[in-house]
Amino acid sequence: MSAAQIYLPRILSLSLRLSQLLTSIIITGISGHYLNTLHDFGIKHPNGRFIYTTIISSSSLVYSFLSLVFWKYTVFPVDLGFFVAYLAGFGVVVNWIVDGMGCGKAWDLEVRVGSWGSGRAKDQCARWAAVETFTFVSAMLFLASGLLSVWKIWKQGKEEVEKPKPWFRCL
Repeated sequence: MSAAQIYLPRILSLSLRLSQLLTSIIITGISGHYLNTLHDFGIKHPNGRFIYTTIISSSSLVYSFLSLVFWKYTVFPVDLGFFVAYLAGFGVVVNWIVDGMGCGKAWDLEVRVGSWGSGRAKDQCARWAAVETFTFVSAMLFLASGLLSVWKIWKQGKEEVEKPKPWFRCL
């Protein structure tokens, strides 16, 4: 095996994990800020979709961090599970932007300066459009990471004859 075949998947895996960590931080920050400021706008009970998005992003944040620290070990079904969970989160956020917020379209990115904490619906559209975008990007990052793990395990099984590595060790 050449050095590129050994180190390129590792570098790609580390960059995917770092990107997953960053997108999870952004999603958790925006949705957590919303959940923290609900009482300021007179909303007594949060919508379940915001809690779901926050839980998925925070758990993927922890998983991405642990996988980044212990980068030799990854469980590819978890990556593919986060891919599916983020796609579901993407769907509920898009549904909320179009139907619940009344933004008119899902990809409305109009941003007004100094409007982060305002209660105006149009200002909230930009915030949730960011959550929508980063949720989709994070889903694609988890899909890429899961496919890289599956590819590495498949390649490992074809090349090693003496003693195969455990199924969860991809890189």
